[in-house]
Amino acid sequence: DKKKTALFIGNRDCYQVKEADIEKAIITAIENGIEVFLNGGQGYFDQTCAVIVHRLKKRYPKIKSILVIPYRDFKVFNDRLFDEIVYPFEAHTFSYYTYKSGSPKRNRWAVDHSSVAICFVYRSGGAEKTLEYAKKQNLKTIDLTKGA
Repeated sequence: DKKKTALFIGNRDCYQVKEADIEKAIITAIENGIEVFLNGGQGYFDQTCAVIVHRLKKRYPKIKSILVIPYRDFKVFNDRLFDEIVYPFEAHTFSYYTYKSGSPKRNRWAVDHSSVAICFVYRSGGAEKTLEYAKKQNLKTIDLTKGA
């Protein structure tokens, strides 16, 4: 259910984001009805978000963490942090994407299946493009960049 789903958008190297701020944003999302968190599994921000969601499952047992992989041979950093690993392009004719083509398609798919974006985007690149797309799709954004 799109209304109950959030995704994480962040530059892979955003080490300046505070874990406490991420946790607060996730709890706010949960308290506003979010039950599913889509994670791209690439870089520090995604990994930190996955760890926090996993930890919060003790307090909020209804929440789910889903890793959305951009291509079939994607290296998962820790599959125990996720309730599910999804490859959304299986049914498509061109189902084998590469590193360069898969990530943008995965990001758009995640935006299209979410109503909230929790983000930390401080420079241009794929995360910035994904955030722009999320805003065009009218996702509610929780922007942690401003607090850093």
